Amino acid sequence: MAAKTSKDISSNIKRLEGILKRQREALKAIGLDDPEFKTTEAAIKKTLSEIKTNKISLEDAIKKETSVKAKDSLAKAEEDLAYAKASASAAEIKKAQDALNLAKRDVKGKDSDGDGIPDAIDAEPNTPAKKPDTLNKKDDKVNNGGIGGGAGGDKGASAEKDKVKTASELEAEALNVAAGQDFALPETLFKNIPSLNAILKKYVAEKWTPDKLRKAIRDDVWYKQNSAEIKARYVQYYNYRDLQASGRATGSTDYEMQIAKIESRLKKRAVEIGSAAANDSAALRQAAENLYITNRSEDESFITDFLAASIRPVAGMIGGQGTEGYSGQALDNYQRLVKTARENGFQLSDIIPGGSTEVQVLQNIASGKLDIDRVIQDARKLAAQGQPQYVRDLLAQGYNLDQVFKPYRQTMATILEIDDPDSIDLNDPLLRSAISDKGDMNIYDFKKALRADSRWQYTEQARQDVSTAALQVLRDFGFQG
Repeated sequence: MAAKTSKDISSNIKRLEGILKRQREALKAIGLDDPEFKTTEAAIKKTLSEIKTNKISLEDAIKKETSVKAKDSLAKAEEDLAYAKASASAAEIKKAQDALNLAKRDVKGKDSDGDGIPDAIDAEPNTPAKKPDTLNKKDDKVNNGGIGGGAGGDKGASAEKDKVKTASELEAEALNVAAGQDFALPETLFKNIPSLNAILKKYVAEKWTPDKLRKAIRDDVWYKQNSAEIKARYVQYYNYRDLQASGRATGSTDYEMQIAKIESRLKKRAVEIGSAAANDSAALRQAAENLYITNRSEDESFITDFLAASIRPVAGMIGGQGTEGYSGQALDNYQRLVKTARENGFQLSDIIPGGSTEVQVLQNIASGKLDIDRVIQDARKLAAQGQPQYVRDLLAQGYNLDQVFKPYRQTMATILEIDDPDSIDLNDPLLRSAISDKGDMNIYDFKKALRADSRWQYTEQARQDVSTAALQVLRDFGFQG
């Protein structure tokens, strides 16, 4: 018969225990030769059968009524034991094992007297079950069968212990060790980090011990190089990729929002310094992810170096015509260098540091590896070569060559009727002759030198002077009034 509740089961057990006790007492009193012994024996067997039936019902009820607290205690005990085996001493392992056994007993139901009846429903929880004084041969056979069954159980337990683990079980075992307190490495890292994936495969293929696995992880280069924070960011990245692959990435995760912020900042900075990366959304996205994972999104120097590497002339369109040029700070720096070169009688290529290109100079200026003011001053030093001391001193003070020769260029433009004085080459021999080691030529003498230059004869003033002179000659000879 099946008990409907724990209370019913308890009542039945108490009643059956009373019957059994009285039958045992009667058996002792009448002895083995009593004619009613067989009847008594049958009654005992029937009683035992009833107890067995109710015990099964009892076990079912206990399973259903197991408390959540007991299950939680069991789970915690199992975790503590796993951790102890991983890093503790033998004493600590035994302590954890005892705690686990206690938790398992709580889940099954505490049985203080070992009679197979949990304390919760045992009428006499602290009284061990008494064995009958007299047992027949059938009971001996039953007991022997029980012993045999126990031996069979031991063999079954041994077989279970010696069972060969499958690859899936070994992999799960390894991932469980890696996820523990020692490392806190989730499965996604072992799926995506090549070196960790190789360790996991070796654990399964070579049937490593947990201790060997721990040593391999600690010796792994990737594990050593990356801090706990960076490892956590890798986890976020790979989790996002999984969401993306399944079509569930909607931009709402913390990872996606962080990447969007970094990408926006990169674009703004790229526009400022004139980096072509500003027009490459794919490159900016990749850069944002790398900066986030490596925890360098706040490293302004690193970001600038990265973006400066993409400084170059960018193609554009104005009025239907294709154009190409620099932008942002790169354009400002380019214009300063060109102006400095012209003001000292050079082409831009003349003042660029040796071995570099125009683009490399602008990239290095943007990243702070090269000081544009130093490039300009070096251009002045270059212009000073071969100049009189007076000119060299002025250039060393920060003047440009065009400033030194400006009065003479303007005079030269006027006399030779040149519209733009700045178009006169600073390397013009006549212009350079205005200043020598002997000093500056005065403007009157310089004008005389200009009129003696072959270029002067093609000026309007030269033609007027010739006409005036010819007319005066004619007058001197009486041909003109």
